[in-house]
Order: sequence, then C-alpha cells, then structure tokens
Amino acid sequence: MVHSLIKKKMFSILTALFIALPFMSCGLPPGSYEDPLHDPQQEPQQEHLLDEAKGNTKKDRISDIAYSPDGTMLAVAAGNGIWLYDAQTGQELVQCIGHIDQVVNVAFRPDGKTIASVGIGYDGTIRIWDVHTGKNLRTFRYQVWDVAFSPDGKTITGGSHDKYLYLLDADTGKLLRTLSEHTGPVLNVVFSPDGKTIAGAGHGETVSLWDANTGKLLRTFTVGTHTPKGFYNFVTFSPDGRMIASMNNHRTICLWDVNTGKRLQTIPKSMIPVRKNSPFSPDGKMIATRIALDIGLWDVKTGKHIRTLTGYREKNPLRRDRFRRYISDDPGLPFLAFNPDGKTIVTAGRHTVHLWDVNTGYLRKLISF
Repeated sequence: MVHSLIKKKMFSILTALFIALPFMSCGLPPGSYEDPLHDPQQEPQQEHLLDEAKGNTKKDRISDIAYSPDGTMLAVAAGNGIWLYDAQTGQELVQCIGHIDQVVNVAFRPDGKTIASVGIGYDGTIRIWDVHTGKNLRTFRYQVWDVAFSPDGKTITGGSHDKYLYLLDADTGKLLRTLSEHTGPVLNVVFSPDGKTIAGAGHGETVSLWDANTGKLLRTFTVGTHTPKGFYNFVTFSPDGRMIASMNNHRTICLWDVNTGKRLQTIPKSMIPVRKNSPFSPDGKMIATRIALDIGLWDVKTGKHIRTLTGYREKNPLRRDRFRRYISDDPGLPFLAFNPDGKTIVTAGRHTVHLWDVNTGYLRKLISF
C-alpha cells in the first residue's frame, strides 16, 4: 500500500516537471553577457527584434553627432534611430532603423561607407549600417557606451560601464582583446591619429592610455583637479596626436601633453563644454567652445580667445528671435564638432542641430528634432 502511494507520488512529480520544463529558462538571464559576441545570423530572435523596431523610430532627444570623414554627411543619433543629412544643405538623406532602445553613440568608419552605433538598455548592441541605404549590415551583441574605429577601419573599440575596453574585429565582431585597469566606467573612447594608442575616460578623475597593439596600460592622467565629484570626463586627441583635450560637464577644457601628462592649457570655466566630439579645428590650431548662445574660438598654443561667432544676431538670415525659440529648449548645446574641411562647425543640443560658417559667423542651417 505504502509502496503504491510512493510510486503514484513520484509519477505525479515527474509529470509536473515534464509539463513545466518547456516553460523554464535554460539560458542566461536577461542582461547577462557571459558570451557577449554572437552572430546575429544564428539568433532567430534577432529577426523578431528588428521587425519590432521597424516603423517605430521617431526623432527624439539628440544623443550624439558625427561628420563623415570627407565632411559631406552628418550623422545624428536621437531616440532609437540615426538620421543622415547632407552636411551642406541639411537635407535628410537616409534613416537607420533597427535599434530597439536608445542610441547613445555613432561613429563613421574611416572609409565613410558605414557607421557604427551603440544601443543601450534592452537593445545592448553595436550595429553597423550602410550610409547610402540605411541597411543594418551587422549586429554585435555587446553592452558598451561608446565606440570608435581605428584609423585603418579594421578595429572597433568599445568602452563599457564595467571599467573595461573591448577591441573587436570591425567586420566580424570577434573579440580581439580586453583592456582593463581604468579606475571607473569608460564612457568615452578614442584612437590616436596614428592608431597606436587608445584613450578612455568617464566617471572618475583619470584619463587612461593603452597600447592598441598589446593592450598594455601606458599611463594615466589625473584630471580630477578640474572634475568635481559626480561629474564625468570626455577625451580626444589633437590632429597631430601630441595633445589630449579632456572635457567635463563642469564647463572646463584642459589640454595635456600625451607623453608627459603635463597640463598645457586650460580654457576658461565660463565656457560651456563639448561632449564626445573633437573641439579641435582640422589643422589643430584652434579649439571651439560654446559661450552662452555663441561659438568661441581659442588659440591652442596660447589659450587666448581669437574671436566669437555671433553672426546669427543682426544680419543672419535666421533671425535672433527664431533662434532664441529653439535655444530655450537646448540649454548647454553640448555637442560640437568641426567639419573636416574646417569651414563649418556643427553644434547640437536636445532637439536642434546648428551649422555655423566659421568665416562669417553665420548660423547657416538649423535642423529641428
């Protein structure tokens, strides 16, 4: 009798497990990246995620801007999409649709044919896009905050919130090397112009430099003297690779000697900072910053103010009152970059992109998001 009851109980347990098994998760929990590099062609869910995103991209708060290497196109990341514009006319050329969460970074490959973008949150991917068609060519499932191409276009580096940098093959997404020893989350990464060094920065008081070939940590700059607690740094190389500009969200830009770590210049605190993009002119002689509603140009060697672009005020075809209407929604305008031809500066805030003529100071074009 007892034996019969035990057999019935065991049968009931096995039956319950058999029924429940198909509904149990056998993989890693959401957000786990034990194996962060996957081939999207081998993931049936990837097609579903892309379909889910189609038609669901809308212009939202701007999170990054980037010029193409030849200066003819401008990429704007906003919401969960990327928009490409003609850099001269401001005409929209193509949309890149596929991310299912916020896009925080966009970077052109040096040949100008593709761009890489970073989606955070539920998306957790680096995506490669054709700039002419907007087609998503490749997807690397990697949770990073910022990406940069090497000058030869063969490698992508991505900075993560877990204090690491990842070097990936730009064509396959294969993990080549992991760089460590930074003191905090890496929110900004950049290659030196010769491709031999990688710089990383983020929360914390340091900027780290690594050897791109060996992954060895070369040196660390302490920039905490101009970075209050809780603020973060962004970093970029000068065009000749001899200097680093560190920028933070406390309105300060400092120039450092790459080899010695010595501070060379400090742009006054009254300047509104730039983020992610290089403030250097292509010839390396000037740095551009925001001064209230204007653009300030500064001499790199002396740190002296050269001139202020204020042409939008009286004579500019885009009238001041109209400009103020947009500027009120874009305090800070944190994104700024020179066109590679040196003739135009682009600035962007939350919902507007501005194209400035460097010589006349005119605000030539305004794109609203």
